[in-house]
Amino acid sequence: MSLQYEFSEFKTALKTGFMRRTTEQKAVAEPKLWLPVISVAVLITIVVAGLVVPFDGNLSRLAVSIDWLPIQLLKKLTNLVLAAPYVVLFTLVIVTVLIVRWRMRGQEGFRLKIPEAMHNYNRLGSVAGHSLFAISAILGAGLIVNILKYIVGRPRPFLIDAVGPFGFKPFDFSHAYVSFPSGHACTAAVLATLLALWFPRYRIFAYAGLALIASSRVFVQAHYPSDVLIGFGIGTVTTLILARFLAQSGLLFRLNCGQVLPELKYKAG
Repeated sequence: MSLQYEFSEFKTALKTGFMRRTTEQKAVAEPKLWLPVISVAVLITIVVAGLVVPFDGNLSRLAVSIDWLPIQLLKKLTNLVLAAPYVVLFTLVIVTVLIVRWRMRGQEGFRLKIPEAMHNYNRLGSVAGHSLFAISAILGAGLIVNILKYIVGRPRPFLIDAVGPFGFKPFDFSHAYVSFPSGHACTAAVLATLLALWFPRYRIFAYAGLALIASSRVFVQAHYPSDVLIGFGIGTVTTLILARFLAQSGLLFRLNCGQVLPELKYKAG
């Protein structure tokens, strides 16, 4: 099975989008990629994390000592925000969509350009596009987090009695010294932002639920609270900026001036 047709379509869409973005950058009313409200949110996150840092050790010890049933259940959910399974899932979605679209191109409805057939074909393309967007957000945010992990070299909370929360070992590259920032919390934030973009009505529930799961990293003694806060912030901002960039390029989303979260270009229905 040749995927040349699919790659050609994808390349054309990207080229058209980038040309549109370059052209519209000259327009005064074009929505900006970065907004002051994003800067404020980033600053607040950094300040809150900075205020929490001096208490990281005590908060970590307190979290480990809590033995409530809800906390025990929360601990079991901690790996729901592991990045790899979602990358695999969205990759499988893309492969499945490409196969289905390849088969659709051989059907009579597609050859005759029947509106319903073309609509379904294009909708599948949108699903593949959003899956690729999700993979890019997960990997992009994860790359930022992992670079910071190795540069900072913060010890994990299970070493608190041996080296404390500030026994840094930059570029140690061992599992014990990659506490800051939290990769799981970053992935949780990426997923929350994806859900907020795809299902705007449930964005509060998405962020609340996934922030709660991200907090489980403190209770399983894998990260300090400040690690989780910064990781969650990186995942949120990275995904948001990528979505806004795509909206500016006319791909997957649309964006109005002053709007923080872009809207789906093609809504369900």
